[in-house]
Amino acid sequence: MASVNYIVRGKKRKLVPIYVRFLSGRDTDFLVNSGLKVNPAQWSNRTQSLRQRIKTDADEDFLKKLSGLKDHLNNEIKVYAGEYSKDWLTSVIESYHSISVETASTLNGFIEDFISRAERGEVKNKNALNYAAGTLKGLRGFQRVFNMYQGVYTAKDLSERKEKKKPIRPKKILDFEDITITFYKNFVRFLTDEGYKTNTIGKFIKLLKFVMNKALAEGKHKNRQFQDKAFSGFTEDSHAVYLTTEEIDRIYNYDLSKFPRMELARDAFICLCETALRVSDYRKIDLNIRERHGEKYIFISQTKTSEKVIIPLSARMEALLNKYQGSLPRIPEQHVNRHIKTICAWCKIDETITWETQKYGKKYEKSAKKYELVTCHTGRRSAATNMYLAGILVRDIMKITGHRTEEVFNNYIRVTEEETAERLAGHPYFRRNKLSIAK
Repeated sequence: MASVNYIVRGKKRKLVPIYVRFLSGRDTDFLVNSGLKVNPAQWSNRTQSLRQRIKTDADEDFLKKLSGLKDHLNNEIKVYAGEYSKDWLTSVIESYHSISVETASTLNGFIEDFISRAERGEVKNKNALNYAAGTLKGLRGFQRVFNMYQGVYTAKDLSERKEKKKPIRPKKILDFEDITITFYKNFVRFLTDEGYKTNTIGKFIKLLKFVMNKALAEGKHKNRQFQDKAFSGFTEDSHAVYLTTEEIDRIYNYDLSKFPRMELARDAFICLCETALRVSDYRKIDLNIRERHGEKYIFISQTKTSEKVIIPLSARMEALLNKYQGSLPRIPEQHVNRHIKTICAWCKIDETITWETQKYGKKYEKSAKKYELVTCHTGRRSAATNMYLAGILVRDIMKITGHRTEEVFNNYIRVTEEETAERLAGHPYFRRNKLSIAK
């Protein structure tokens, strides 16, 4: 596994370079100048930091840069799939310095500083909790794309663009006051030209406004153009599917005894269909079951929103718990996503789904077999939709799913126009004339 350390050479009382030592396996071991300097008399190679003493403000700023660079390097290591080299390490260090800042006083510096603080748990969300892993991942993804817009590329992105003969944008570093309506239009055009879909573009705009608001609250700038109504995110209708109760029955009853790993994935997926929980809360189910007035319930504080929900334990859910002696199988989300598609195909859940989407600024029609669109989140959507179709009141379903507004909840109800029409056809309002005519 790759690792990075800091090394300082020299004993004279003058500033000398700090080197990054990069190690990966037996054959990769090289030093590259970090771009930072320190007085050797104040440095400890053992702790890779300043020696113990009362820290000045300058010391604290210096330590932030050290920590930021190491975080940046480790994040690049996680996503880089190419061959390590001195040139690669040099480009990663250069990309950090082109966006790093003195005490996070510029936009790019604030973004890096805020994400780093959030990753270390130093800043909290509105519920006074650490930011969820998914939120941090989304912020890092936004940061990478925002850097590309400014002409700042990771070694991996640069290599891929050259390979695909994509244009390299000239470097133009933005600051808080540059986030204007004109920037917004250009940024959206850039994201569109890069092939990002509408919902992804909307997410990036939302995250940009999020960090701008955080910086405004911390007194980093006074620019409020990003709060203009014209500076808004946007979405398109999701083509996400749901599984009917009959399809879920087919999956649940399908014989997978010869495929134990797939059986574990199937049972984990069924748990989501029975509880309407996100996959991030799956591991909490068997730890949070209580009995009340003779009935069993799942009591959970949701990981994403911290919303507390109480879910009645269904007969099928109880059967799964008994199957595993009260301890549900632990299986990675990506394995469930992969296996459940195959299982759905075996169960003949192969209806062709067609939807309209856009890419590169153009709308087009796309289609796929239903089983290809099934993921862990389909379980949560299916549970919410099937409860709705069963006639459970929306406000009661929201108490289980944890949604706070009907507007957001309604996005989860994946009922087609045809299904709605068929259901309404049986309503007394539409049947009244038929009954009077029959008489």
